[in-house]
This record gives sequence, structure tokens and C-alpha cells, in this order.
Amino acid sequence: MKRLLTLSALSALFACSCLVGPDYKGVQNVDLPVTWVNALPPASNEASLTQWWKAFGDPQLDGLIATALRNNPDQITAMLTILNAESNLRSMRSRLLPEGSVSFGGRNSGSFNTSTSHGSWDGSLSASWSPDVWGGTRRSIESAVAMLHSDYAAAAASRVALASSVAGTYFDWISAKESLRVAEEQLVFQERTHRRTQVRAQNGLDAGLALEQSSATIAETRAQIPGLKAQISICENTLATYLGTTVDKISLTMPSPAVYNRIPRVPTGLPSDLLRRRPDIIRAEYDLHADVANIGVQVAALFPNISLTGSTSAGAGSDFADFFRSAGWSLVGSLGTTVFNRTALNENVTQAKLSSYASAQAYRKTVLEAFAEVEECLIDYARLTNQLPQYVEAARANKRAAEISERLHQTGNTDFLNVATAERAWLSSELNIISTRQQIRKTLAKLCSALGGGWDDRRILDEKREIRKTNYPTPAE
Repeated sequence: MKRLLTLSALSALFACSCLVGPDYKGVQNVDLPVTWVNALPPASNEASLTQWWKAFGDPQLDGLIATALRNNPDQITAMLTILNAESNLRSMRSRLLPEGSVSFGGRNSGSFNTSTSHGSWDGSLSASWSPDVWGGTRRSIESAVAMLHSDYAAAAASRVALASSVAGTYFDWISAKESLRVAEEQLVFQERTHRRTQVRAQNGLDAGLALEQSSATIAETRAQIPGLKAQISICENTLATYLGTTVDKISLTMPSPAVYNRIPRVPTGLPSDLLRRRPDIIRAEYDLHADVANIGVQVAALFPNISLTGSTSAGAGSDFADFFRSAGWSLVGSLGTTVFNRTALNENVTQAKLSSYASAQAYRKTVLEAFAEVEECLIDYARLTNQLPQYVEAARANKRAAEISERLHQTGNTDFLNVATAERAWLSSELNIISTRQQIRKTLAKLCSALGGGWDDRRILDEKREIRKTNYPTPAE
């Protein structure tokens, strides 16, 4: 009868259990335009955006990004954070189960002078359980699940940022290498002009002014070369850091002009795609979900805490067979609530609500900033692509002007100042072409990242499995 009453009480307890606090009903989507203000060519497909760097057709870039995603310390840390969050979630779920303990022992005593001995056996089994009547533990689990998803999104955001950074630094390296090549070619041209000027000066056809102007032009060009070489080294060091290694472990080769001058198609997509693609937006939504669930945790703390404790024990003398005939059991229920700190508990609820309101605004801000970032990339892309043909035309005209002015100077029909001016203009326009081409490539990389490209769930899960197989020693080990 007692057991029947106990089961009936437990059934009634489960039946009346509930989840206090608000249920998460999703975010209120920010009102975004149907299309981008700065319209561009149609979007590429989802698969190409996932690995957008392959559109540049550069195997070396593909290898750099693959290595960085595999070896970068931040990527490994992100995977470890996910594993830690999964462990925390399993621990949280275990709180729904009862806690128990078992003890068993025996002792024997006697005298060395006689053969008599006295022994006894005792054992006990106890279990305690705090049923989640108000749903506080379940709300904690809900929050932990949301935070786990947030950690997944954080890992994705880290991948997106890393791929963009590797590509941008690699493009800077190409730009510096190309600028160095152009500067060295210009130096050869200027030194040839200088030698001719020396001959004219020796023959009395030019005053010393032309020779000094020629020397100044050469010095200015030479002064750019150490800076370009330093920029190359800086880019290599930065790439090595992204790849999780040192600069002596990487080796880069200059791709062909057909590769590094390639400009892929613009993957614009639609503004609404940002809400499911951008990992920072996804993370902001899960953070909001976790904060809403935490309200329920704080509300549950206002209600009484119910605890059930059951135990059974048995004992016997020297005859172990009596152990099972002398067992007893007990079941105790308790109800506890707070009395003197209700104000603090109520304030905890208020703070949890305010935190959820702040998270909602953080989500809204993240969406708006994401939209603005894409628009800025599109503006930059349009500006740069419109400038590039003009720089190409200017370089062609300046090269022609430098060649003409050099011939005119040799025949004495112009002074060297025009030659030096034309040479400087030619060098400047060539460097503008190189810089603009690489800025377009960097802008495309930034645009792909702004659109949420560079990650997918399968790759994150694969990397997590690999990290799980790895034995990372603690500093003490």
C-alpha cells in the first residue's frame, strides 16, 4: 500500500510539473530591402560561396587556406570550445536523474589465543532526487543547447574571418611582388636613360642639371625597392602565423599573370540570405535564445524546491545469510523555499529579462551591420572596377610619353625635366594598376565573407571529430 501511495505521489508530481518563464519564439526579423541598393551581376550558387576562394583558380591560395583552417590555433581552440560545450550539456542533462550512493562492508575480530571470532556485515543504498517541477533544470538545458549552437556559429565565424585574412594577405604579397618587379623594370629603363644623359653631358650637349635630375629619378625608384621587399617579408610572416607555423616552413611561388589578374564573378545573393548564411547573425540569435531560456531558470528559483530521499539498509552478524532478512527502507520528502532573499531573486529575474532585451538589440545591430558591410563591399567593387580601365589607359599613355620624351631628349628637342616627369608618371600608373587589381581581389574576398561564405556544417563536424581523436596534454603533463 505504501509503495502504491508513493508511486501515485510521484505520478502526480510529474503531471503537475511545468516550464516557467517565456518560451523562445524566434527573432523578429529586421526589415531588409528586397535587393541590394548597389546592384551587380547575378549571384553564384551556394556551393561556390562555401569555398569562394576556388573561384580565383589559384591552387596555391587553395592550399594556404586549407592549411590555415586545419592548423590555425584559433580554429583548434574553437573546436575545443565546442567539445567543452557538449560536455557541459551532458553534465547539465544528468541533473534530471537521481543521485545515489552504495556502501557495503564487513568486519571480523577475534583472539590469537583462541579460535573464536566475531564478525558482522552491513550495507546501505540511498538515492536523492530533486524533480524538475518548475522546469529550471530543463530551462538550463535549453540555454546550454543554445550556447552549444552559438559555439558552432562562433567556429564558423572564425573560419570565415580566417579564410578572408589569408586571401587578403596573399593578395598583398602578390601585389608587393608585382610592384617590386615593375620598380626594377623601371629602374633598368631609368638607368639606360641616365647613361645616355651622361654621354650627352660629356659631349657638352646637356648641362649638369639634366644629369642631376636623372640621378634623382633613379634614387627615388631605388628608395621604393627596400620598402617593397620588407612588405613581401611581412606578408610571408603574417601568412605563416595564419597557417600556425613559422615563416621558414612556408614556400611561396609567384603565380602566372593569368592567375593573379583573374577577377571572379560577384556572388551577391539576396539580403535575406544573410540571416541563414552569416555565422555572426546565427550566433547572435542563439545567444538571444540562451538569454530567454535563462529567464525561466531565474523564475524557477522563486518557487519551492522539492527533494525526495530514499534509502535502504541491512546488516547481519557472522551469518551472512541473515543479511537479506534484516533490511529496512525509508522515503523522505522535503519542501524548501527562500524567505529572506526574495528581493534578490526577483532582481535576478529582472536582470535576465533585461539581458534578453539587450541580446535582441545586439541581434538587430548585427543584421544591420552585416547589410551595411555587404553594401560597402559592393560600392568599393564598383569603384575599383570603374577605375581599373582608366589606370590601364593611363599606363599605356604614360609609357608612350616616356618613350617619346626620351627620344626627343636625345635629339635635343626637350629638356630632361619632361623625361623625368614622364618616367615618374609611367611608374605611378603601373603601380596603380597592380594596386587596383589586388584591391578588387581583396574586396571580392571581403564580400564573400560578408555574405557568410567560407563555411559549412559538414566541415566543422569533420574537424571536431579530428580534434576529438587528438590527445592534447595539459601544461602539467
